[in-house]
Amino acid sequence: MNSRVLGPGGGLLAALILAGCVEVPPAAVQQMIRAGWEHPQAYAGPDEVTIPLTRAPDHKLYFTLLVNGHPLPVAIDTGARTVFDRPTLWGLGLTGYRTNGDFWGFGGAVRVYAGYVNELDLGGLKIEGLSVIMLDLADLRRSQQEASLPAVSGLVGADLLAALGARIDFDHLTLTLRKPPAAAPAHADSSHP
Repeated sequence: MNSRVLGPGGGLLAALILAGCVEVPPAAVQQMIRAGWEHPQAYAGPDEVTIPLTRAPDHKLYFTLLVNGHPLPVAIDTGARTVFDRPTLWGLGLTGYRTNGDFWGFGGAVRVYAGYVNELDLGGLKIEGLSVIMLDLADLRRSQQEASLPAVSGLVGADLLAALGARIDFDHLTLTLRKPPAAAPAHADSSHP
């Protein structure tokens, strides 16, 4: 299997993913749910957090979150679904599986993987038991580096932003997130099947 899943010319496809023009196929999400990766989520930390953002020359907004305690730089993309870089997460010891949700774009096939994050920490607001979509974002990271933009290991999309009642303050460059009203508290024993 080719480890560079975006293939030749995949930089354009990666840009389309970042721009929200390419959607993770619903079949991939449904397969993830059927396979049991849709764990109940628990929340810990304050009811509301405000996270400082960085605005890059491309006018996109960036911040750092923690995945299982490891810092990952991400971009906010209100037109996309939340995705993470598969090789980065696998390098942190997370596992996943290939879904049947491949789709074709200008750069070839993009293989969609699903995985499970024990803890996603967004400025102190922690989500335990989060199912995630993983793509190989190597071409996106390379194109961002070539343009002197921050390299990202993921995109925080509309799905997560809406679930956490996100408010973006463009004047002060902050992102405010809130626990959902009916959020389950985190368990003292955070082990998951």
